[in-house]
Amino acid sequence: MHSIFSKVLSVIKPSPQEFERELNFCHVLIFRIKTHIPHGCEIVLTGSMAKKTFLHDKKDVDIFVLFNRKVPKTSFEPALKKIMETCFPDTHYQLSYAEHPYARFRYEGRRIDLVPAYKINDASERLSAVDRSVLHTDFIRKNLPDKQIDDVLLLKKFLHTNSLYGAEIKIKGFSGYLCELLILHYGGFRKLLQSASKWKAPVFIDIKKYYKKDEVNGAIKKFGYLTVIDPTDKNRNVAAAVSEENFIKFAKLCAKFLKKPSESFFFQETPTFEEKITKLAKTKKVVVISMPRPEIVDDVLWGQIYKMIGQLELHLSEFKPTIIADDHKHLVQLAVVIEQDKLSSTMMLEGPPLDMKEHVLKFRKIHKSSKFIFKNNKIYAQAKRPIIGVKDAIKDFFKQFRKSPSHLACSEELVIIDQL
Repeated sequence: MHSIFSKVLSVIKPSPQEFERELNFCHVLIFRIKTHIPHGCEIVLTGSMAKKTFLHDKKDVDIFVLFNRKVPKTSFEPALKKIMETCFPDTHYQLSYAEHPYARFRYEGRRIDLVPAYKINDASERLSAVDRSVLHTDFIRKNLPDKQIDDVLLLKKFLHTNSLYGAEIKIKGFSGYLCELLILHYGGFRKLLQSASKWKAPVFIDIKKYYKKDEVNGAIKKFGYLTVIDPTDKNRNVAAAVSEENFIKFAKLCAKFLKKPSESFFFQETPTFEEKITKLAKTKKVVVISMPRPEIVDDVLWGQIYKMIGQLELHLSEFKPTIIADDHKHLVQLAVVIEQDKLSSTMMLEGPPLDMKEHVLKFRKIHKSSKFIFKNNKIYAQAKRPIIGVKDAIKDFFKQFRKSPSHLACSEELVIIDQL
């Protein structure tokens, strides 16, 4: 197992020269921005770059501009625009909105997030969720031993390869901060694998021991099946984004790796959406739905995609579908996977109990053209099914969905439905 870890690290760990180059890049960038931030603000490097836990091929830079708590949030957007237009006049940037705006842009091959936040010394002072990020960076820099940085890199790569890395709504997985806390708690990647392979919900981790023994059950009830208390904020579960499905998947992956260790757990190619549906289409029926991707931030988009999937699954419940989704630059795609694409031409409608004579008469009147069946002291109507084929059922769904307040709602002409 040690030899596998060494080989993986030789690929994913930045060399000393690369590490120095990236830090120099960040310092130059910060110096450039610093001269244009509003008076009274501070600028700090946060995230994996500041914590030395970035992967060789993941050079994302998070720079925070810290405002005094008395400054209104409405000042953030004008300040960001001024910084971008003054420091990077020829650089295209996207102004995205979470609790408040932040600027995202690419510069010299790296993705940069320029984030306004409030300067705080304690989580109780926070005015938005991102205010804690600087506290997270400080905690890891002070408490994660240098010898455990390699363990964090191994865990991040393990999760990336198996589509479990990222706290965003699309992934519902493990954030970088959660990775660092898990390594810190268990003392290394191998020890985490051994423990996580035996995970059974609920799992409760409280590094700072905020909760007394008699308070743990209450905290578990509040936070759920995987709870990792934020060392900087006892009221926050760092693992809140991890779905139950991914909690189980991670535990199984750990057990699988321990049983038969292999480099493939770190370097296996994740199949694309197209590859997934091509494989599924060999044994099942697949209908692909394509629609325009609205210009909204990923977390809002995927929140709405998952909501739409839930509604579509309900609408197609008789087909017993499995629905997977993906998004591209300009497109959102769903694949509806089913065993059969047509239902029977008739359906049974359940009526009232036979002793409710008035209701039975009304039921018969409503379904007068149907054949009636009496079973278990109830009346049933064998009615003609209005929609038989899955494509027609999907069209019917989007005919109704276009009136919804979702950003995904669009005219039927823009929704393309193809059966593979």
